[in-house]
Amino acid sequence: MANGVFRGFHLSILFVAALLGLTRSGQAQERFNMSHSALTGSQAILFVTRDAGIFRKHNLEPQVIYITGAPPNIAALLAGSVDFVVFAGPAAITANLAGADTAVLMSFVNTMEHYIFSNRAIKSPADLKGRKIGVSRPGSSDDYGARVAVRKWGLEPDKEVSFVSVGGPPDRFAALQTGRVDAVLIQPPLTVRARKAGFNELASLADLGLDYLGTSLVTSRSVIDKKRDLVRRVVTAFAEGIHFYKTNKQASLRSISKLMKIDDAEAIEESYNAYAVKFMARLPYPDPKGIEVILKDLEKANPKARGADPRSFLETRFLKELEDSGHIAKLYGEKQ
Repeated sequence: MANGVFRGFHLSILFVAALLGLTRSGQAQERFNMSHSALTGSQAILFVTRDAGIFRKHNLEPQVIYITGAPPNIAALLAGSVDFVVFAGPAAITANLAGADTAVLMSFVNTMEHYIFSNRAIKSPADLKGRKIGVSRPGSSDDYGARVAVRKWGLEPDKEVSFVSVGGPPDRFAALQTGRVDAVLIQPPLTVRARKAGFNELASLADLGLDYLGTSLVTSRSVIDKKRDLVRRVVTAFAEGIHFYKTNKQASLRSISKLMKIDDAEAIEESYNAYAVKFMARLPYPDPKGIEVILKDLEKANPKARGADPRSFLETRFLKELEDSGHIAKLYGEKQ
């Protein structure tokens, strides 16, 4: 009888713990909202980290929300609907210049890693004159990259080349396939599908040597002030997620496949090699040079960008704490 009572009591405790979302450490999982802007390999780090259970390890339970394009993500952050955003950096810089309290915590990619693919009739960048490039929306990272590339090729955006808003990477690729646009910017793993479909690869923006604030983790100063411990744990989780990404290939490939809803092994492999191996640093500090490039572009229309300090848009103290503590070195088996 006593054993039965104890067993019932034990089951009741487990049931209550499950209801409260308690972990082995006895702490409740902290729920918060985090959005991301694109179904791309560059943002797979969010899903690799989640699928590996690293958020949960730090008593975190992010509610991941997909919002296409950077401007609506900034709007959600500033409205308090989300606490963090994973997306490319220009929108955060633009919002900050307009008076918002956005802060870049980490940058997973510090270059423009998009590829420009075109239909078969366009053989060289010069052939883009009078043509349409499909982008997510005005102000998005691919819109910015397309305009930078067009200028480098001696063409004038909006006058000699037009830009059509068609949505996220899968939508842009579909628009190229149906002939709605003549060229698009896409990232791995869609690049493999584009090559297999016979589209022309006009350029890799990474080969143009563009410093940039690519896929980043962004929050607001108000979130930092009110939820400092949450910010610290989120940054720690992502740093550990990068380590997992780099050292657990097969599990990471599964996360990429699930995010992108593809089973093309070659495409998934290209995405992994691009981000886990090539672009993503162990310590994902944002590069001020990338912000300088963005500010230089923005100052044409926004005088506030002229002379702005690139470091004023960053909040890297949490990442620096991790580095100084030896936590990152320990992850990779290095001596401090």
